[in-house]
Amino acid sequence: MTVPVNKYTRTRAFNAGFTLIELLIYMVLAVIVLLIVGGLLINSLATERTVSDATQASNSGQLVSRSVGQGVRNASAIWTSPLNAIPELLIVRTAGSGAEQTWRCQAWSYKDGQVRTTTSAGIIPTAAGDIATWTLLGDGMAPVSGSPVFRKNPLNGRRVDLGLDVSTGPGKKPVRISTSSTSRQPLPASGPDVSLPCF
Repeated sequence: MTVPVNKYTRTRAFNAGFTLIELLIYMVLAVIVLLIVGGLLINSLATERTVSDATQASNSGQLVSRSVGQGVRNASAIWTSPLNAIPELLIVRTAGSGAEQTWRCQAWSYKDGQVRTTTSAGIIPTAAGDIATWTLLGDGMAPVSGSPVFRKNPLNGRRVDLGLDVSTGPGKKPVRISTSSTSRQPLPASGPDVSLPCF
């Protein structure tokens, strides 16, 4: 049995393809898929930036914490500036890490969101111009609400509490660094801790 071929069947075969309605539907679906993928990409980039900022702030705070912790643990004497002093200072007489025990003075300063440090064989000058030349350990830092950055424990004068909030950017929650370090150096047999020539 043969199917008769008429001019309408032949024309329809030559015009096979998508209609305008079908093309519009495909374009709308493609736009929806691209919007979803684009939204996911933008969210992942924002999340990556947030994580990167938090990691950088955490690393900066840990650098300060490690520096202060090592200096205090090896300290024979510890001095902190009076409450509400600007800049806040922590000065220690600390043992070097070489085979032969050598003593040096080490200081940390907090002012205007910056923590700086320096070392010296003798007394460390603490004028504002001198502190500006110290090594910058961290920027974008603030004291934990209501307490100094460096706090010498009044009950145990050989322990220093460090408290910092490190900024992760505007409108973002800061990274909090809060730690305590205690001197491991033996207490002197009699008299005060040996602090000369540091303070």
